[in-house]
Amino acid sequence: MPAFTSKRNTPRRFVPEDFDPTDIDALNGLFDDLEMRSIQIRAKLEKFIFDWEELSAVLYECYSLAYIDMTVDTSNAAYEKHYLRIVDEVLPVKEQRDFTLKQKLLESRALSVLSDEYAMYLRNIRSEVELFREENIPLMQEDRRLEQEFNKIVGAQEAEFRGKTYTLPQLLPFLEEQDRATREEAWKARWNAKLADADALDDLYDRMYEVRQKIAQNAGFANFRDYKFQEMKRFDYTPAECATFHDAIARYVTPVVTKDWGERTEKLGLDDLKPWDVDVDPEGAPPLKPFTTAEELEEGCYRIVKRIDPELAGFFREMIDNKLFDLDNRPGKAPGGYMDMLSDMQVPFVFMNAVGSKDDVETLLHEGGHSFHYYLARKLPLYSYHGTTHEFSEVASMSMELLARPYLDEFDTEEQLAKLLKDQLRDKLRFFPFMAMIDSFQHWVYTADDHSAEARRMKWTELEERFRPGLDWSGLERYREIGWQYPHVFDSPFYYVEYGIAQLAALRVWLNSLEDEKAALAAYKKGLSLGGSKPLPILFETVGSKFALDDETVGEIVEGTLAQIGSQ
Repeated sequence: MPAFTSKRNTPRRFVPEDFDPTDIDALNGLFDDLEMRSIQIRAKLEKFIFDWEELSAVLYECYSLAYIDMTVDTSNAAYEKHYLRIVDEVLPVKEQRDFTLKQKLLESRALSVLSDEYAMYLRNIRSEVELFREENIPLMQEDRRLEQEFNKIVGAQEAEFRGKTYTLPQLLPFLEEQDRATREEAWKARWNAKLADADALDDLYDRMYEVRQKIAQNAGFANFRDYKFQEMKRFDYTPAECATFHDAIARYVTPVVTKDWGERTEKLGLDDLKPWDVDVDPEGAPPLKPFTTAEELEEGCYRIVKRIDPELAGFFREMIDNKLFDLDNRPGKAPGGYMDMLSDMQVPFVFMNAVGSKDDVETLLHEGGHSFHYYLARKLPLYSYHGTTHEFSEVASMSMELLARPYLDEFDTEEQLAKLLKDQLRDKLRFFPFMAMIDSFQHWVYTADDHSAEARRMKWTELEERFRPGLDWSGLERYREIGWQYPHVFDSPFYYVEYGIAQLAALRVWLNSLEDEKAALAAYKKGLSLGGSKPLPILFETVGSKFALDDETVGEIVEGTLAQIGSQ
């Protein structure tokens, strides 16, 4: 377990200090206490809510700590055993007993006198009650087990490259080397490692698919996509609007990226652009190596945040001092990066896989944005409001990447910085087509008649041709076909369109900052401080953006971003 040194920010009022969440008798005893209470007057109802919220925070942190351990070292049998114990023994009790308490809450006569501050809380509770089915509890356990199996498989992936063994993230810097043969060899080494596990992941996904579709059917939905939209509290947009968003990206962004890749091909003096040619500097500059140790990354990002805002910098320093970062890549560590809430201590924890690249700087600033969101929202009295749905939580992280742009000289020289800033904006646009591919794929797979491994490969090829036609995959078809085997598809189903929605808003926040940096930052912090207490349209409006997925919005943001690329 990471060596946290944080202490709880607020004392507990209901859950005993020595409470062990894995003691099922003690856990049921606390739920019994809540279930037996009379909550027909406002004061008693509010105490019931806040005590239940406190217990939920303790249990969420119990799960978070087990998940962190499991992802920090996927090869550790003790961590795996403890995580699965939480999944198999603790969470089923929580889910069943929570449902009973939700029903009890909604039957209280005192609901009518609660203030408007509870509106979002109650909306969410009603949706969860409507969705709950007891027969889904063991299926959800199985789904979490399958997700853990995925992390174990990909956490163990390694590749041989020029006589040395590397984790797959450690090979990424080689894709920025000027020597094309080096890039190709590193790229193929990574993808051969992926290819070796492709059949196992196909089988795993088949099992996930069956479990997830069964969960949806039990809850009365035609498919897992429609179930997931309600589970993820997507009250403000529909699958049809996602399709509209995909179309807008194909119309406004794909041509921009294709044109950019054509110019890149010409600058590199190539006849075609292969997948290993997209990250190298087309003008011959060597790869940026902004830091060598995790400590250098932490301190450099701290200095950036300090120049943005003293309060946010204080949060970042607290995380450094209390060892709330695990940044280094190493064998056995799960891929990717995340921020998780340690909701009882009321502090964030950041996990990532740094290998010394410029992308790592952006990743830590991204996860830092999530952390600032939590710090600002934890002031709200309801624990349930300390987080919000992903559409807005990603605005917090993606905006921070862009608000940091004027201060990236903490890592790069003036000459490097000018090019880095232009490339960053190109990368933001380049992300949209890939996001549309991942989201389109998931909409398709859970609604298609044929979702077999072969059908999935064919569908991904079709999506590549629609959204990223500028890449030449000739001779590489077997690699292209498994591109859908992406972490979010396995362990966070349907969590991807949020990145695209949030990127639009983040670019708007940044464009606002070019007009008035102080006002844009104040709006950003005000929006984050609302946590999950308001609907998405209000949260987006508060940070100076709007919640929309249509042609007009996409076209406007693309035009504004291109204007800034052209002016730099």
